[in-house]
Amino acid sequence: MAVISRIELYERPEQFVISVRKTIDFFSQFEGLAGQTFDAILQYAEKNGILFSGCPFTCYHNTDLAQLDVEIGFPVPERVKVEDKQLAGRFIPAQKMVCGISQGPYSETDALMAQIFEWIAANGLEPKGGVYHYYLNDDSRPESELLVELVVPVK
Repeated sequence: MAVISRIELYERPEQFVISVRKTIDFFSQFEGLAGQTFDAILQYAEKNGILFSGCPFTCYHNTDLAQLDVEIGFPVPERVKVEDKQLAGRFIPAQKMVCGISQGPYSETDALMAQIFEWIAANGLEPKGGVYHYYLNDDSRPESELLVELVVPVK
């Protein structure tokens, strides 16, 4: 994994997303859930003429990998009524976030995450809320080319 950006503080505007949030065992359930969820949201959006306003994301709302509270979704440009029992629409509030981008396998993002948390502490901030991973390109390319933006909301 290579860090290919500076770690920076940003303020992001409120964003509406279509997502699925579940508590799972990361090691046995995440891969299947991620693929099914991304496919379900893509199909729902296509069927309903919804365009995305950004790349797909996962949000880890806790750190217990055996009982991981994970949200998987896509941002959309405006609030839409979600009429699918499996999917939900919600706003991610406007907030300050510390971000960095990594290049390489998804499984090797921990080093950048540690650097982000060190940056947060060194700059007198505190993390708040979940940790987001925004997938900037798709996994049809070699693992060495995968780009992930790691985002930690702060106060």
